[in-house]
Amino acid sequence: MQGEGAGAVRRHRLAVAALCLLALAFPSLSVAAPLRVLASFLPMYLFTVNVVGDAPGVTVDLMLPASLGCPHDYALTPGDMRRIASADLFIANGLGMEEFLGTPVRKANPGIRVVETAAAVPPVREGGADHGGVNPHAWVSPKSAILQVRAIERALSESSPANAPRFRANADAYASRLAALSAEYENAAGGFRRRNIVTFHNVFGYLARDYGLRVVGEVETVPGQEPSAGEIRKLVRLIREKGVPALFVGPDSPPRIAEMVAREAGVPVRVLDPVATGSTAPAAYEEAMRRNLATLAEALSRP
Repeated sequence: MQGEGAGAVRRHRLAVAALCLLALAFPSLSVAAPLRVLASFLPMYLFTVNVVGDAPGVTVDLMLPASLGCPHDYALTPGDMRRIASADLFIANGLGMEEFLGTPVRKANPGIRVVETAAAVPPVREGGADHGGVNPHAWVSPKSAILQVRAIERALSESSPANAPRFRANADAYASRLAALSAEYENAAGGFRRRNIVTFHNVFGYLARDYGLRVVGEVETVPGQEPSAGEIRKLVRLIREKGVPALFVGPDSPPRIAEMVAREAGVPVRVLDPVATGSTAPAAYEEAMRRNLATLAEALSRP
């Protein structure tokens, strides 16, 4: 009996040693502590799920509904506060896009880490006091999106070191796809015969900067505030003078004003998607931005 007991102890020790060797040889087998990640709105969610992939113990939730759009003046609901309270990491765009960042989020969860991913992107500055004179729509450019993805990867790796190699591999793969998408934009832009564009909102400033376009006018300078008759006349004149080939609107832009401006200016209406609403499938950003590229190429390559 005593020999059997000693043998059992030896077998147990050998099993523990084998497990330790496996853990050293295969770090990915180490058990990662659970990590609950909350993304502010759709593009942040899409970037995050591509970096997380199937990392064990990591969950990613989307706070704002994918149908809502940019959260400029969004007010947190009790349900949002509960989601924030149960999260470890909050992935946001920043640059004033989510005006609820700060006190409301800290009140819901004093210990949550907030990552403002657009801080990694050189800002597009513009006139006006909104968002501190900085355009917050950084994600609407593949080149800028890569920098935001890398910021997400760093935050995830710091929060879950056991999953860091997996996050790095996933981010490398996603950034490679975004770089290929960016190259498609650069190649197409080389053939554009026109560079001036007019958009419904000022959401394409980063796309314009990164690929050689010029946003020369907007229909609504303040979201939700229709232009006056005088502003419409001025915009129509600008479209004609600058040779703008189309009026570019978002998928959710009010059609009445856009169609009126386009009709007066004698140009068609074309849709560009800022990927603030739509599908939550991991490839949704790439698919939407390729549709945007096709739209731009068709409109800007004509004489």
